[in-house]
Amino acid sequence: MLAGVLTFLKILGIILLCVIGFILILLLLILFVPVRYRIDSSIPRTDLDGGFDAEKVYARVSFSWLLHILSGGIVYPENKQFEVRLFGIRVFPLRKKKEKADNKDNKDEGKPSSGVVEMSNIPENDHAEAVKEEADSVEAGKEEASEKEEASEKEENNSPDGTATEKESDEEALDEPKSFLDVLWNIIDKVTNILETPQNVFEKIQYTISRVCGKISMIKTTIENDIFKRAFDLVKRKLLRIIKMILPDKCNIRLGLGTGDPAQTAELVGIFGAMYPFLFNKVSFEPDFDEKVIEMDAHLKGHITLFTVVYSAAVCFFNKDVKKVIRRFKKILRS
Repeated sequence: MLAGVLTFLKILGIILLCVIGFILILLLLILFVPVRYRIDSSIPRTDLDGGFDAEKVYARVSFSWLLHILSGGIVYPENKQFEVRLFGIRVFPLRKKKEKADNKDNKDEGKPSSGVVEMSNIPENDHAEAVKEEADSVEAGKEEASEKEEASEKEENNSPDGTATEKESDEEALDEPKSFLDVLWNIIDKVTNILETPQNVFEKIQYTISRVCGKISMIKTTIENDIFKRAFDLVKRKLLRIIKMILPDKCNIRLGLGTGDPAQTAELVGIFGAMYPFLFNKVSFEPDFDEKVIEMDAHLKGHITLFTVVYSAAVCFFNKDVKKVIRRFKKILRS
């Protein structure tokens, strides 16, 4: 008996260790195996004087993870729907729902509508009786509706004790003549309200301005504090690291552009020349000084590692200076 229990516990422990190991391996793969993306786009040489046709633009955005076990993307204008595939099988969007809906519509087309009886199945002798019963039921319904309308009109016109309704009493009260003192007091109240309104508005504006100025001074004091400077430097470094990781590793863009004005095109060439150290071996610019045209061919490749994003976010979230700054700004907003 004891040997059987120990054997069962041994097997259960092995299964638990396998499950835990599988979860850890999967978690490590998700964190450290990068998601690779690729962007391909092209615009044929187009004369902008005749208008720009968006359907001529070709764009393909795709991603893959772990030897294309998980992949997907979108292609414009061929397939404008984003797709996700697992082992080459499409898992998003699903096709089953659409197929079930189509099958249901096809079945409903073959069925007669609810509440309608086919006259061909009714015998000839019973047909007249059925029509007569239907006409009698319609007439009875009309009589009941007319009786209900008459009863509701009576209830609206008279109260249960035979007295006038509240609307009639209100109208009578409005028709009663008012005394001279009542009219005088109403005029005095209206004049007082007119005189007090600008003062109240001015006080509200003054109070709002004082609150805004107080919050601005608190924000200024917070920004000038050393705690905020340390938190800002930390968040800036981590954010730049994430942006650098997301930016494409390989970039090959060929752009041909002409504005139709040689002076404007020359200005674009000067801007490209100023940015050339950053765009070297990445972007090539071909100006056209004669025509107003555009042409582009772009290919981008990059990767995104989830561990970098999670690690940077965790460092910023658990940092004491960042927590103090967040609490300070929450306090300022609530004040």
